[in-house]
Amino acid sequence: MKTLTTILFLLLIVFSGCQKVVDADKLLDAEEKVYILSYISPTDTLLTVSVSKALPAIGTALSFDDTENYSSFIIEDAIVSIADVEGNSVQLLYSSENSMYSTNAENLKITEGSQYFLEVITQENTYTSSCRIPEKVATILENLAGGQDDYGVYTDVDISFEDIVGTANFYIIGAKYEETFEEETYQGSLYFETGGFLTDAIGDGVILNDKTSAYTGFLEEGTSVKLTLQVANVEEVIYQNLRASYLNDDSDGNPFIEYSIAPDNIDGENGVGVFGGYQLTEKIIEVQY
Repeated sequence: MKTLTTILFLLLIVFSGCQKVVDADKLLDAEEKVYILSYISPTDTLLTVSVSKALPAIGTALSFDDTENYSSFIIEDAIVSIADVEGNSVQLLYSSENSMYSTNAENLKITEGSQYFLEVITQENTYTSSCRIPEKVATILENLAGGQDDYGVYTDVDISFEDIVGTANFYIIGAKYEETFEEETYQGSLYFETGGFLTDAIGDGVILNDKTSAYTGFLEEGTSVKLTLQVANVEEVIYQNLRASYLNDDSDGNPFIEYSIAPDNIDGENGVGVFGGYQLTEKIIEVQY
């Protein structure tokens, strides 16, 4: 999910009323926190919530590949539920397969413009949050230009879309490619000039765009490349949280950079994290070489 969420991607980040920013003076406080993370969207097939223990940290994060240490942070006995404004509620059960609490998305309908409420009970504390699902971007437009240099075949991609009118919007842009030749498939993600973070601060309803390039090596004739272009309209708390993580990762090891403090919207003693809504628009393009 890192495409959003990593993007979100997937990936996964309006919320001005419930957004809070961690005080920089508390960064050296080593008190253990409960870290909660969940992004929800009408297109989800599963509703998922991650609940773990965390310590405040600056710099390189604990790697997910470090299975032994990572698993020791997971909280497996929490009571987790999501509800809508009409009082419909669903409980999410822990799955050891993905180390998250989850349920089929059909158990609670997620709709555009609706508000949802998260409750997590663990370690004798209750943590709550709320989110609202933003509007979906209608259409993605693209301009492709290709060529070949000393490194192989490349495709320059310029994504554009119209900002949603009437609201302050926060967008995360992503793209991935899938290269197929003689039944062999190779996949990868593309990285944009802005890091993939765009807002409509320059004007309501304007055309926004971002650029990236896809290098696919020296391709044999008949190779097919599938590009999946992605625009996520996310709540501000998701945008600011992921952007802070992106800037910190980009600055890791630089002693002259002041690290960004990631905002969160989890209420409860020693609770941190994000519960946010998003909408994802995708467009698939097939390029034949």
